This record gives sequence, structure tokens and C-alpha cells, in this order.
Amino acid sequence: MDYQLTEEQQMIKDLCHQIAEEKIKPVAQKYDETGEFAWDVVRVLADSDIFGVFIPEEYGGMGGGVLEMTLVTEELSWGCGGIALSFGATGLGAFPILLFGNEEQKQRTLPEVAAGRKLAAFCITEADAGSDAGGIKTTAVKDGEYYVLNGTKQWITNAGEAEIYTVVASTDKTKGPRGASAFIVDKDTPGLSFGKKENKMGIRSSATRESYWTRPGRSETAWRFRRAPCGSNEILRNAGIVATQRI
Repeated sequence: MDYQLTEEQQMIKDLCHQIAEEKIKPVAQKYDETGEFAWDVVRVLADSDIFGVFIPEEYGGMGGGVLEMTLVTEELSWGCGGIALSFGATGLGAFPILLFGNEEQKQRTLPEVAAGRKLAAFCITEADAGSDAGGIKTTAVKDGEYYVLNGTKQWITNAGEAEIYTVVASTDKTKGPRGASAFIVDKDTPGLSFGKKENKMGIRSSATRESYWTRPGRSETAWRFRRAPCGSNEILRNAGIVATQRI
């Protein structure tokens, strides 16, 4: 078995190191001090087709996988770990769709990610459910042709900057951790909003925020929700936390 990188993987690694050295390292201190999101670097990554390294070719990507995503994240982190997270967290948000989404969902989202036109985020963490992901309190209740999502996600990387959100919510509390489902939520969905950007001690150029849903006319503490069409936005139904841990 050959454990060496392929020629293409080495090219990806070398290119990302070059980007880190020439485009990221010179601005890393500025972005860490200001806490701004490095959109100029994101555009460089998009123009270099970096966001497509882990996306299949049929969706506009390069056909790689987790190893290619890891190589990119490692090299970009050499320049700045915070800026590298804009890429790494997008992979985390996109992989549930890649692994479990239906064809319509993949066609709708993955080409946008591969081209770097849209970033993604993975929303599972809550105030009382961080490492204990089975303790999530966010619910998704079916209402006719829609699901009503009610809850708050916390410390979400890329929140407020990403356009695509993979949200894990409980659809069957009787099944515990196996009663969780995942939904695709677009940033412009009415009712979806974000809390303040966290003022972190490090990796400050990475956006970390709460994300929550507020019903118009209600205070955000009284009713937080969104409506997601059945089928078109639902990735996993009652597949549970075990399935998301494959990501």
C-alpha cells in the first residue's frame, strides 16, 4: 500500500502553502487584531478552486475527499488558523449534504460551495449540548408540508458569513440521540438571525456566533423558529447523532 501523496495531492498542498505564505501570512496579524472576516483571502481560495477539492466532479469539484480537505486546512493554517477555518468549517457544513443529501439537494448546494460562491456552516452545538451532542434541545416539528425548527445554536463557526447551514434538530425525542435529523437552512430564510460575533482570545478572524430563529412579532426569547419544506431541506430523518459523527 502506497502512503505517499499523489501528484495531484502534492500540487494541492504546494499551492495552498504558497497561498498561505503570499496571501495569508502578510495579513494574519491584521485580521487577528481586528477580528474581521478575511473575505479577500476567501476570494483568493475561490479563484484557485480550493473549495472544490473535496467535492465530486459531477458537482463542479475536483473529486477529492477528506484527505484533500485536510491537506488544504493544514497548509492554510500555517499562515493563520482563523482564516483557515473559513475553509475547514465550510467542509464541515457541506459534508452532511455530500454524504446523506438527495440529488436535488446536492445539485442545489454543492456547486455553489465548490465554486466558493457560498460558504457553509454546521450547526449542532448548543449552550447545554457541546461535546454531549445527544443533549440538543432544538426541535423540528412537522406542520403540514413544513417543519418548524425551534431553538438556538451556539458557537457556530462561519455563522453570519455562510450562506448554507446544516442544522441538527430533534424530530423524535423518544429515540434520544437517534431521534435527531438534519436540515439545510439558507441564510436568507425569514426568521433566521444571528447573535454578536464572539470576541475570542485566538483565531479571531474566524466568525463564531449564535444562530437562532425568531418568529416575526415575538421576542426572540419567546419563540424562535423557521419553516423548512419537507423533503427539499431535510437531509437525515431520525438518523441520529451517530450518523452525523461520520462527518
